[in-house]
Amino acid sequence: MIISLIVAGLIFCGASVFCFYKANYCACTQAGQCDNPVNHYWLGAMLSALISLAFCCLALHVELGTLLWLTLMGSCFLGAFISAKKSNQRKCTNTTQADALLANETN
Repeated sequence: MIISLIVAGLIFCGASVFCFYKANYCACTQAGQCDNPVNHYWLGAMLSALISLAFCCLALHVELGTLLWLTLMGSCFLGAFISAKKSNQRKCTNTTQADALLANETN
């Protein structure tokens, strides 16, 4: 029972981080064009985080559940941050190589 509550908390934690990054991506790349989806993503991020916190607190009571929730949220955000950095590096590397080919330069 405790393990299933923790797993459910982890799933909602991941959903919260996904919605948070999706809202930020939409706000940064399409400012003013997607106000409603941004609001929905923010609402999804907050609601998922609260549900995750509730599952963690049900599993391990308030103090330990809150610490577990902070650890889960921190790990999910760190994983998403590292993934975004690696994705940006790959995108930049591919762009510079394509620019070099278009300008008839050698690598």
